[in-house]
Amino acid sequence: MGAAESLRPEDSLWNLISVYLRKERRQRELSQAEVGVVIQADKQRVANIEAGRLNLTSVQAELLDEAWGTLFVALRHYAVVLGRDREWTKQLIDFETGALIIKIYNSQIVPVPFQTEDYARAIITSCGVLEDVESAVRKRMDRQKLLLDQLKGMSLWLLIDEAALRYEGVPREVMTGQLERLIELAERASVRIVPSGSPAHIGVDGDFELITTADGTDIAYVWAQLQGRLVPDASEVRRMSLRYDRIGAQALPEQGSLELIKKVMEHLGDH
Repeated sequence: MGAAESLRPEDSLWNLISVYLRKERRQRELSQAEVGVVIQADKQRVANIEAGRLNLTSVQAELLDEAWGTLFVALRHYAVVLGRDREWTKQLIDFETGALIIKIYNSQIVPVPFQTEDYARAIITSCGVLEDVESAVRKRMDRQKLLLDQLKGMSLWLLIDEAALRYEGVPREVMTGQLERLIELAERASVRIVPSGSPAHIGVDGDFELITTADGTDIAYVWAQLQGRLVPDASEVRRMSLRYDRIGAQALPEQGSLELIKKVMEHLGDH
């Protein structure tokens, strides 16, 4: 039995969408490649959606409803609202894959996709809630590889509070290695630091990520300690984009940010 055949629609709304798509396709006697034409994707992506490995995007749901008179938009809405806590990692990676623009703001720690293995291990261990630390580290490294491999065709922007450069929850040598990684990344992406002396800004509301996908869809993620929340609503995404710009207005320019990272790293080496 294949992955698609083994999906249980009662287990989650995302599973129900996958089963529903397969059922509608078969009733219309269409191949996966033909459905791919409808949702502007290739055959493999359709197969992955039917197998539950990828989630249907909002644009794809709209295209299906328009072509078939189905209810994918409504089902997807409830899947996002009700099932986000369980499925957020798969959704995030799905949207990040092939993205045109990614903008990340983090306040207290270096963003997950750009952590060194040692730093990630130290952060996860300090949380004390995951039993399989090494598995969590591997997942972070896999996501990191996905994003870094895309940098030639993707614009990446990072805003980080200075507090993240001075995080005391990891060993000094691990923090030094992490700052070296940030310096390397600054050669391929925009890395800007919000200095500690800045007035309190809107970023205190929490870390978040803005994504413009390959098909031009704008979505956002709000981060929590161990999971996140998808923000698909266009008006809320616009508000978060404005928030990112307001935080950025208080950040140092790229060269000044690079100099600050180097200064903090030198200070660590002196102790």
